[in-house]
Order: sequence, then structure tokens, then C-alpha cells
Amino acid sequence: MARINDAFQSLIDRFDHYQQRHKRTGFAYAVIKKYNDDQTGRWAALFTYYGFLAIFPLLLVLTTALRLFIHNNARLSNQVIHGAITYFPIVGHELQQDIHGISKTGLTLVIGILLSLFGARGVADVLRNSLDHIWQVPRSKRSGFPGSIGRSLGIIVVGGIGLLIAPLAADYTLVFGHSFFFRIFSIAVTLIVLFWVLVFVMKMSLSIKMPFRNIWVGAAMAAVALEVLQILGGYIVARELKNLNSLYGTFAIVLGLLYWIYLQAQVLFYIFEFDSVRVLKLWPRSIHAPLTPADHQAFNLYINRAKFHDVDE
Repeated sequence: MARINDAFQSLIDRFDHYQQRHKRTGFAYAVIKKYNDDQTGRWAALFTYYGFLAIFPLLLVLTTALRLFIHNNARLSNQVIHGAITYFPIVGHELQQDIHGISKTGLTLVIGILLSLFGARGVADVLRNSLDHIWQVPRSKRSGFPGSIGRSLGIIVVGGIGLLIAPLAADYTLVFGHSFFFRIFSIAVTLIVLFWVLVFVMKMSLSIKMPFRNIWVGAAMAAVALEVLQILGGYIVARELKNLNSLYGTFAIVLGLLYWIYLQAQVLFYIFEFDSVRVLKLWPRSIHAPLTPADHQAFNLYINRAKFHDVDE
């Protein structure tokens, strides 16, 4: 047993020495380490929970708004709904069948829409708190009431509209043809829209002013990652549902939706950590002593945040 432990420790030491000397490997390890140090998996789980709860209220608001404002244009209405459900491959059609909009009018309609948006703000709250946490923003500098509610609603409304525009713009570019060139152009349009939506969401989520140069790399990576997930989404979800159906039957559709949201959340939060490690220069990190300058820098950030009574730990 002692020999096995010594061999294992020697392997870890070699890897630690290697990753500290090689920039790409060291950077990747630093991102993974900070992801675990920040307990970012918890934020991804919260995002999944609130995202799952927010889907129905947001689709309810969308369906109601379409019925009120463009009820005479069934084609456009169907395009908007289709654009919304494209973010949920396979399971999106199941969601669409269960959403019929708010049937009331007047003050009741306004109250219903406001309550739906308020219920959906959990997603935006998680984004705000997680990004502040990842970027080590002291609690004393974070958005308080009522500004935090305004930021969350802004993320929901502007971010939601932007996410709807992305697939719509892509569809309209295909009006000119379905050749390889136009398909590539359609993807490019989607990426551009997603990029600026993500830039807005990230800047709105952070309580401090963040320069564009600090977040544009993460926004670009997130846009590409989301587009790749959408392209592969049908295969990924279908494969997961096939495994779940044999165990859970009709409940598999719910688990498949949770799995899909969590997968996207994990990808996004790893990219957020990537940006923070890149900008704050928190690499290379050590696996064990002796500590590197980046380790000391990371620890100082945590200590400084703790001085402001940060309760997120």
C-alpha cells in the first residue's frame, strides 16, 4: 500500500510540475481549480433549478404578448415561438403544447405578466450573484435593493428578447437560399446576436463596471459554445432521453429538460471562470505546496472579500 501511495504521489508531483511549466495546461488547471474553489457547481445547480421554474412563466408571457400584438400575423407568431423552443431540442415541442397564454385582459393581464416576470427573475438573480462571486466583488459593492430587482428584470427582458432575435435573424438569412454559404452566414448572424446579448447580460449582472476588454473573450466563447450545443442538442437530448425513458417513463421528459439546462449552465459558468482567471491572472496554480504567486493572489482575493462580510462562502 505504501508503494502505491508513493507512486500515486509521484505521479501527482510530476503532473503538478508539468502543468506549472506549460501555459495551456496550467491555465486549464487554474480554471478547474477556481471553479471548485468558488463552488461554482452550486451556482450551476441553482441556475438549472430557477431556469426550469422560469421556462413556463416566460413562455406564458411570450405567448400572451404574441396573441395581443401580432395575433393577425400567424406566421411571425409561429416563427417567434419556434425560435424560443429551439433552445430546448426535442423537449421544446412538449413545452409549447402546454402553454396557452393568459386569457384575462386589462389589469388582470398586466398583473399576471408582472407576476410571471417576477417569478422568473430567479435566473437573473443567480447570474448576478454568481458573477459577483466569481469576480470576487465585495458584498459592500454589490447591488442592493431596489437596484438589484431592476437589474434582474433588465436581464430577463433585454436578454430574453435578444435570445429570441438570434434564431429569428438566422431564419430570415436563409430566405436568400439554403446553400452552404447562406448556412454559414446564418450561423454567423446568430453568433453576432448572441455575442452582444451575452455582453449585455454579463455587464448588467456585475455590480461593478467591467471594461469590455475584460469580458469580450468570454462572451465570444459562450456564444460559440451555445451555438454548438444547439447544433448538437438534438443528438445529446435524444441520447439522454433514450437512457431515461427505460427507467422513468413519462417523467423522463422532465429529467431530460433539467439535464439540458444543467449542461448549458456548466458550460457557461466554466467560461465565466475562464474570463476571471484570464483577467485576474490567476495561473499557474499549484496542486500542493509550495504555493505559486497566483495562489497567493487568489487567497488574497478571498481574504479581501471576507473582510466585507461576504456570506456566500
